[in-house]
Amino acid sequence: MLSDFHRFRTPLIRGMAGLGRGARLLAAAGLPVFAASPAAAGLLLSPKADAIRNRIAPLENELRDLPVIPINASPWTLGYSSNNDVEPQLPVEITIKFRHPAPLDLVALLPATYTDDENEVRAFAFPLRFSIERVLDDGAAEMLADHLDADFPAPGIEPQLFPCSSRELVTGLRITITKLAPNPTWWNTSHTSAISEVLAFSGERNVALNADVQASASFEFSYIWSVTCITDGFSLFSPIDHSLSNPMENFSALRKEVVLRMDLGEERRIDEFHLWPVDHSIQHNFPASSGVGFPGAIRVELASSPDFSDSKTVFHEKRLTQHPGTGPFMRQIPPTAARYVRLTLGNGLSDFRRGERIEIALSEIEILESGKVVSSGLPFRSERTANPPRELSKLTDGSSAQGRILPLRLWVTLFSKRVGLERTLDTLRLELRTAQREDEKRATAILFVAIILILGLVQLVWLVRAAARRRWAAMRERIACDLHDEIGANVSSIAHTAELLDESIEMPTETQSRLLGNLVASARMTARETKHFIRFIEGENQDRDLTEQFGRVTEQILGTIPVSASFQNTRSFNQLDPSTKWNLLLFFKETLNNIIKHSRASAVEISTRRTGSVMELVVRDNGRGLPEGVAACRHLESRAKLLGGKMEIRSRAGSGTCVTLTFKRSPQS
Repeated sequence: MLSDFHRFRTPLIRGMAGLGRGARLLAAAGLPVFAASPAAAGLLLSPKADAIRNRIAPLENELRDLPVIPINASPWTLGYSSNNDVEPQLPVEITIKFRHPAPLDLVALLPATYTDDENEVRAFAFPLRFSIERVLDDGAAEMLADHLDADFPAPGIEPQLFPCSSRELVTGLRITITKLAPNPTWWNTSHTSAISEVLAFSGERNVALNADVQASASFEFSYIWSVTCITDGFSLFSPIDHSLSNPMENFSALRKEVVLRMDLGEERRIDEFHLWPVDHSIQHNFPASSGVGFPGAIRVELASSPDFSDSKTVFHEKRLTQHPGTGPFMRQIPPTAARYVRLTLGNGLSDFRRGERIEIALSEIEILESGKVVSSGLPFRSERTANPPRELSKLTDGSSAQGRILPLRLWVTLFSKRVGLERTLDTLRLELRTAQREDEKRATAILFVAIILILGLVQLVWLVRAAARRRWAAMRERIACDLHDEIGANVSSIAHTAELLDESIEMPTETQSRLLGNLVASARMTARETKHFIRFIEGENQDRDLTEQFGRVTEQILGTIPVSASFQNTRSFNQLDPSTKWNLLLFFKETLNNIIKHSRASAVEISTRRTGSVMELVVRDNGRGLPEGVAACRHLESRAKLLGGKMEIRSRAGSGTCVTLTFKRSPQS
C-alpha cells in the first residue's frame, strides 16, 4: 500500500505546482509536507507491524541454523494404533519393558502421521488424555507426565518431549490413554489413538529400542501397524540434517554376500548398530527403489582378537521380514566388550528395474556404545570383494544418501525445536499480514482524506481566482463605463462644438480653419483611441493579435520614422492576461514617446521573443543616446515592476539607445 502512496505522491505534487499561487496556498496549508514525506506518512501507521518484524527476524536466523528434517519416502513401519475397526475399551494401557534397567532423563513420543486432503502431513490420532509412568526397579510406578484431567494440546509432527529429573533405575514405561482422538481417516472407528515411536533416553542411548511391548488394544496389520512398531526405531523421519551433497556416494558389491571387518582401535562396550539403506528416491521421487541391495541376512560378530578366534555372534537375522525404507535399521544387542567387528551381509534386496540384479548396497554403517557412534571415520575392510578403499570409506563418513547423520537425541531435540519455531513463525507471519492489512486500510483512508482535502483546496483556489476575475472584470467594466461616459462624451462634445464653431464663422481665416480642423481631427482621433482603450479594458480584444496594437501605436507615435519589426512567439504574447497586456502596451508607448521626445532617431527596431517562460521586448533606435549622468526613466521602471520584470537600458552618446524588458509569463497565461 505504501508503494501505491509513493506512486500517487509525485503526480499530486506536480499537479499542485501547476496551480501557481494556488500551489503556494496548499503548501502554506501544510498538506504537501505530508504528501512528500514517507516518514511523515509512516508516523500515521501502526508500529505493530514493525514490532512483529523485529520478533520474526531473530527466529528466522535461529531457524536457519537448525537442521532440515525431510520426510521418509518409504518408512519401514508406521507405528502403533489402538484399533481401526472397533473402538477399544478405555483405558488403553501400553506397557514397555526395557531389556536392561537404566536411569532416564528424557522420554519422547513421536506422533503417527497421515496426509490430509490438502496433501499436508499432519499428526494422526495423538492421545487427548493420557499419563506416562516410569516402572522402577522395585516394581513401583512413578508418574512422569499426567494429562488425564485436560486435553493435551494438539501436537504437530514434531516429537513430544517429557523430561525426567530422577536418576533412579527404570525397567520400563506405562502409558495409560483415557481419551481417544477423533479419527480423520477412512477407518471404521470414529476415535482412535496412535503413536509412531517411543524413545526413552538414558544419556545418548535410546533404551526403549527393540523393547518388549504389550497393549490392551492394538491394531495388528502385518509389519506396518503393530504394538511392536512403537519401539522398532522406525518413524516417518530419519535422524539426519537434509544437507544433501551426493546421494550416489554409497557402498555397493555385485555379490550374494559380503563380509566387512573393522578395527575400532581400542576395546569398546558395543550395545547397538545401525545400517542405512541406499535411497535412490531422493533424486527421482521413486519410493519403490528405496533399499535396493539392503541385506536380508545380517550377522554381527564381535571379538577381542583380530583373527576372531574369540568372536561372539551378537545378532543374526537369516531372513529379514521387513522391507527396508529410507531410514536406518536400528538394533540393540547385548552389551559386549570388543575391539573388532565383523558383519556378514547377504541376500540383498533385488532391483526389479534391472532384471533382479544381485547386489549388496549400503549407505552407512554405525557401531554404537551407550548411544554414541564409535565407528565414525574408521575404515572397513572387505574380505571377499575387491571394493576400492574410497568406496568402503563412504560407509563411515557420517552421511547417508539423504544428508548428514545426527545423534538421535540431538536430532529429537532439534527436530522439536525446529517445528516449534516454524509454528511460532507461522503465527507471527499471520499476525504480520493482519497488521499490514490494517496499515493498508489506514494508509488508504489517509490518502483518500488527503486527496479530498487537496481537491477541496484546489477548488477553493479556483473559486478565489474566479471571484478575483469577476471583481477585475467588474472593475474594468466600471472604468470603461466611466471613460465612455466622461471622456468619450466630452471628446465628442468638443468635436461637435468645433464643427459648430467652424460653421458659425462666415468668413474664417486660413489659420482659424486650420486650427478648427486640427481640433476636430484630434477630438475624433482621441475618441477613436478612447474607444480602443475602452474595448481593451473590457477585454473584448484580448484574443486579438498584440502585434497589431504594437503596429497601430508605432504608426500613431513614430509617424514617418522607418521601423523594422521582428515579432516572434506572437501566440505566447497574445495569450498573456489582459492586465499584463495593458502594462506591456503602456511600457511600449512610453518607450516610443521617449524616442520622439529625446532621441532624434531616424530608424527604430522592435523585436519580441520567448525563451522558456521568459518573455522579452527590445526597442532599439539610432538616435543621439542618453547623455552621461541621465538616469533611466522612472515611468518605465515603474511599469517594469508592475510586470514583475526587469528593464535594462544600454545607451551611449551618439550611438543610440536599446531598451530591453524581460519578465516571466504567469502560469495561468
